[in-house]
Amino acid sequence: MIEISNLTFKYEGSQKNALENINLHVNKGDFLGIIGESGAGKTTLCSAINALIPHHFKGDYYGSVKVDGQDTFDIAPGLLALKVGSVFQDIDSQMLSTFVEDEILFGLENFGVPKDQIERRLSQALKDIGIEDLRYREIASLSGGQKQKVAIASILALEPEVLLLDEPTGELDPASSRQIFQLLGHLNREKGMTVIVVEQKIMLLCEFARTLAVMEGGKLAACGPVREVLQTAEKLEEKGVNIPRVVTLSRRLAREGLIPSDIAVEKRLALNAKEAAELVGEICKEMPGRAQNAAALADSAEKRMKSFDGKKPERDLANKTIIEFKNVNFSYRNDANIRDISVDIKKGDFVAIIGSNGAGKSTFSKLCNGLLKPSSGDVLVEGDNTKKVKTSKLAKKIAFLFQNPDRQICCNTVKEEIAFSLKNIGLSEEEVNRRVEKTLQDFAFDPDAEPFSLSRGQRQRLCLACLIAVRSDILILDEPTTGLDYKECIELMEKIRELNKEGTTVLMVCHDMEVVLDYASRVLVMTGGRLIADGATKWILGDDELLAQARLLQPQICETATKLGKEYQGIFSVDELIAKISA
Repeated sequence: MIEISNLTFKYEGSQKNALENINLHVNKGDFLGIIGESGAGKTTLCSAINALIPHHFKGDYYGSVKVDGQDTFDIAPGLLALKVGSVFQDIDSQMLSTFVEDEILFGLENFGVPKDQIERRLSQALKDIGIEDLRYREIASLSGGQKQKVAIASILALEPEVLLLDEPTGELDPASSRQIFQLLGHLNREKGMTVIVVEQKIMLLCEFARTLAVMEGGKLAACGPVREVLQTAEKLEEKGVNIPRVVTLSRRLAREGLIPSDIAVEKRLALNAKEAAELVGEICKEMPGRAQNAAALADSAEKRMKSFDGKKPERDLANKTIIEFKNVNFSYRNDANIRDISVDIKKGDFVAIIGSNGAGKSTFSKLCNGLLKPSSGDVLVEGDNTKKVKTSKLAKKIAFLFQNPDRQICCNTVKEEIAFSLKNIGLSEEEVNRRVEKTLQDFAFDPDAEPFSLSRGQRQRLCLACLIAVRSDILILDEPTTGLDYKECIELMEKIRELNKEGTTVLMVCHDMEVVLDYASRVLVMTGGRLIADGATKWILGDDELLAQARLLQPQICETATKLGKEYQGIFSVDELIAKISA
């Protein structure tokens, strides 16, 4: 279906190749996942497949890309769009209409789809993505994740032969992400649609893709069946790929000689929690005396649960309340988004706010810094009521990262962007220069780079770097890891952890439950605008029924432990599970 031969491309004005000698064949009906660190060339490769390169993005172009036998050099992107349906990384740039229904109709009408087919296609696309209730909503009122679903529905309605998606689940909650991949799997299996997905959530690719391509520095570093590629897990981590924790578990079990020789080779590398639970179950069957130790194992599980079996995390209650919600309600026009929330955040807390798309998480965040004012109730920041204090004054206490980093970039170079944030808080020129140089060094930025020439993940890093340089008392992050590769994610989260240890209060909206587990000490769970749970991280993430209610999934090892039964309750890490198996 797609044949790429010796493709090399360098953007106009760039000093190095964005793609270099790419050779890739994608068969009709294949499901290909593309992974790699930020800036590896994944998005550029997509632009070459859908003919935006060379027709829209100019530069030096060598080699060829053929779609269904037709060279993309000879066909305009608009004409190719019915064969290759694309969902871009920047969702806002793909939105052209005011209402959801009109957005989906736009493509159908422009491509001349017969009138008697339009309603069927529109309704089916909305149903497939699970957004029938959004049909008549204004796009401006949607969350980032909801917009992402609308963009995917718009492309599905065109019924293309190839679906090309660049990080389609970047802003979706875990359940919605899985729903999208289940739909892609269905279209691939039942309708023979060729699917190509660039995705940082490798756990989903492991479960649904058949072929995995790894990009590094504009080159194709590896390509083959998923299990085959994942056999080189250590090398993939070096390339910025986040290896699923069940894969790490499988490799540790093999390395420590815990996998019996009679277990089939294909079952020795688990790709999801279900396979991991089956593998551990097989291992435990072979261990002598396992049944006799059942009571002791159950007792150890109970002790593990008691170690964090409290709704409130351990924190210094003597610390002052820095943010307080008192019976807060908020509505966009007449659509209630926050409903009767009362909660307090202590100085030095590291709080994750989790929930499905449209649950009210971003609205909650904007109420914290005064960008939004409560319809009723009060929000207090260090005792100041946000209804009575200027947002500019609150901005000196609270650094805020928006869901879309492009909304807070306004300068021509990286160096100017970092300096802009520091000048706004009134620092001396000497201190501004010192912090700018330190930030450039810490993040290895090119000071003269133009921000919008960077990849989305790199722009996200830049915005976070600006906030970290400011060193505000409160740091609010709306999906800080979206678009970041594994190495970038760890680097940034470690810097945020350091700030928290130094006394900065952190509130983080996050859909990545592994990041929540690793960094947050306290979790707020939201659904339908309501706060339905507030507790210690492990207490929340260990409750699979609560997470299901909020359309969330447990971290992989925790999910594996849940599937294994009560005696494994309270296990969250590979080390803990291996210790349990070896007990």
